Amino acid sequence: MSLSADPQPFGQDAPVGGVEQDLRPAGQAIFEIYRANRVKLTSILFSGEDWRWRFRSATGLVVASGEGFASECECLAAVDALRAGAGTATLRGRSIPG
Repeated sequence: MSLSADPQPFGQDAPVGGVEQDLRPAGQAIFEIYRANRVKLTSILFSGEDWRWRFRSATGLVVASGEGFASECECLAAVDALRAGAGTATLRGRSIPG
């Protein structure tokens, strides 16, 4: 569940005239990192301001996203680990009917 209403993604400029400019090269999938907005849950309880990542397909569809991290460095390390291991990962926990 995402609590951020308007994340500021890595790789995009701030809105210009109310329109965000997508800096993703055409036809290229990307990882975005962003800092979630602070959300007031109750009068004394807040959430957000953590670092998160998401993976977008070449068409801009969010395919996967990660949990919140306390620092940008931890978030980048998670993305690097995913990028390094994803190509060799196997599928577990589900059998494909044959």
